[in-house]
Amino acid sequence: MKLQKYARYLGIITLAVAFAAACSSSGISSTDISSMASDNEIAVQKTITNAKSALSKAEKDGYAWRDTGKFIKQAEQALAAGETAKATALATKALEQTEMARKQSIEQDRAVKERFDKS
Repeated sequence: MKLQKYARYLGIITLAVAFAAACSSSGISSTDISSMASDNEIAVQKTITNAKSALSKAEKDGYAWRDTGKFIKQAEQALAAGETAKATALATKALEQTEMARKQSIEQDRAVKERFDKS
């Protein structure tokens, strides 16, 4: 699991470096780069919004994990500070936690039913 997470972050960093190298060699102007940056910020904001929505549903259903909200807040702060890569990583982590919490909830419900419905 951790290996996959680090591989994903490494992939994001690699793409960012390749993008920067391609922009510098292809003659893309700074206005083009800033519009692409704002597109990234919009994508990160969408990810944060999706994470908030998933967390809200998890809290309503009673299976939210402790640190998910913290990751969302940190992602918002990183985005506000212009740290798009960090914000993306944190928002993605929050989304992954809500998905894992949902799966855990399903598994626990199944285990309880199996244990107590055997009468």
